Amino acid sequence: MSDDDDLAQEEFMQQMLRDTTIWYCMAAQACATISWTQTKNDRMMSGKDWIMHHLDGHHLLCYERYRLSTTNFNILCDELKAKGLECNGHVILEEQVAMFLQAVGHGHVMRVVGYDFQHSIETVWRCFRRVLSAILLLQLDYIKTPITSDAPIPSKVAEGTQFHAFKGALGAIDGTHIKAIPDGNDKFPERYRNRKGNLTQNVMAAVDFDGNFVAVVAGWEGSAHDNLILRKAVEDGFVVPTGRYYLVDGGYANTPQFLSPYRATLYHLASFRNRRRGGRNHYGCAEELFNHKHSQLRNIVEKTFGILKSRFRILVDMHPYEFKIQTDIVIACCILHNFIKKHNRLQGNPEDNIFEERLNRNRTCNSQPDEEDSGVPNMQIGNNLRDSIRDILWANRANRQH
Repeated sequence: MSDDDDLAQEEFMQQMLRDTTIWYCMAAQACATISWTQTKNDRMMSGKDWIMHHLDGHHLLCYERYRLSTTNFNILCDELKAKGLECNGHVILEEQVAMFLQAVGHGHVMRVVGYDFQHSIETVWRCFRRVLSAILLLQLDYIKTPITSDAPIPSKVAEGTQFHAFKGALGAIDGTHIKAIPDGNDKFPERYRNRKGNLTQNVMAAVDFDGNFVAVVAGWEGSAHDNLILRKAVEDGFVVPTGRYYLVDGGYANTPQFLSPYRATLYHLASFRNRRRGGRNHYGCAEELFNHKHSQLRNIVEKTFGILKSRFRILVDMHPYEFKIQTDIVIACCILHNFIKKHNRLQGNPEDNIFEERLNRNRTCNSQPDEEDSGVPNMQIGNNLRDSIRDILWANRANRQH
């Protein structure tokens, strides 16, 4: 065989090898595609059948899967339809709402939701954003801030109760940290790192004594101080009616609108449990009595945050969506929380305490004011208000002992 024949034979073998390699890669890709398609569509029920299975089945199916009763699910769909939410091609409105609720309720990624409802990730994501936008349109309907001085006195502090000295209180304010994933183009992602070293957004909320959100401020970086967020909220229009106030913890400045406990004094509930003897609470001074009652009332905001995070698990482990979407999800979950409480009450349903989490922390209120606190106006007026409530509580206690 000539050299030319040898060369031709070698080129032929190399071409065969290339063709075989290309064919193998194409076959492997085809097999993977077929396998993925079969895995994604191996459920006998369509997405529509899947949602109807939960709505028409045992009443706990809908509750456990979508975080609300079948009745409330249908009411929510009707209200979102009134806000403009429509069927999206072959995906009915109820299916879109169900996919959203499963994603935020269980913290499932789009792939898992897509498998359950037999839709592509793109379809699930498109529906998720549509439902999110519609829920945000319900904010003014369900998150209502008292703005007038004649707002009703909450039953918790009504006359005849042990908390009547706090009759001017509208509720409590606190902040909570939600896991955050800064946008890739954020030039200062470290500003989201909080004191514990985690990347979070700091969410401020005002809660009434029934556990409803009356104001929510989301999107602040985790390093932002609670006092700063509250001050900016006031500058941006958060109103506290004259003569009324919210209870806050020791990290806030004490003012007539935001009443904080006495510092360097026992505060949190667990501290007082250890001092209960003979069925009675024993206080070393009037300030401790004030702090105990203040803590009992303000605990509602911690309890409400606990219920919120327990019901909507995405708030515990947020996914890497665009940061604006992460912020909107927090607000949407607060809206849904109020929606559920309102309609449970209207229907005479008991509170769903399956999600209640006690967040009492065993610590004293010994935080020191920030440097900026000394410049907060009306602090002396706030101190006078606090002292007057303290004196009423102490006098009432003395009268009961005689």
